[in-house]
Amino acid sequence: MTGTADWIDLSGKVAHVTGGGKGIGKGISTALAMAGAKVMVSDINLRSAQETADEIGGSAMALDVADRGAVDAALNNTVSALGALDILVNNAGLYIGYGGPVEGITDEMWKALWSVNVDGVFYCCRAAATIMKAQGKGGRIINIASTQAMTPGVGVTYDGSKAAVTMMTKALALELAPHGINVNALAPGPTWVHAGEPPPIDAQMPPRTGDPLADTVADRISRLPAGHWGDPMEQGKAAVFLASEMSSFVTGIYLPCDGGWLTL
Repeated sequence: MTGTADWIDLSGKVAHVTGGGKGIGKGISTALAMAGAKVMVSDINLRSAQETADEIGGSAMALDVADRGAVDAALNNTVSALGALDILVNNAGLYIGYGGPVEGITDEMWKALWSVNVDGVFYCCRAAATIMKAQGKGGRIINIASTQAMTPGVGVTYDGSKAAVTMMTKALALELAPHGINVNALAPGPTWVHAGEPPPIDAQMPPRTGDPLADTVADRISRLPAGHWGDPMEQGKAAVFLASEMSSFVTGIYLPCDGGWLTL
């Protein structure tokens, strides 16, 4: 057999990445573009989205995923601007401190985080499924979960939201498989997203704060088998796998990209 496999080539595919202006979202947007996809970068901060889009040769728009109507318009506008919607990456999310103790979590804090981390993912999945079914050529939906969905320690608000995303992913994978739409969850572990700033303490371990939940996380990071924080591009490469033909028979999975975090 001769020739080179093109399973990872995304040429001709259109991707929409929410929360794509910085951090993990920027890494995913960059990796998808490097694999050949046309990328629409959306972010609640239009300037961040535009800066990333300019860097990767993509397009940009402002989007608050907690706004149902804005989500429907944004994904339809992606089709209008770029010709299709083949890949959706639900990356937009909030991480509000450590979220505890539980008695200190107000209704407003809970609703603010869940409106983005859960409602926003649902709105985007619903809109993308509608478009992808109508296109009749399958598609990929990648929901950004977290290792905290499996190992609580950040707090009930955030941990619970990512567990909800994980089960939402499995339910949608079952429903959409007959339409050729693969739905998977990518679960980042400790990933350093502060560009230009070195990770704290020997590039590995965050400082102790006296907060029991925060210090539990710090201790786990200090023992991370990979020996270092993850990089947004490492999450991006995992997303390319889930977006490409490399994962054609993969749906409904929870894929940790965590440097061994879940082995601890």
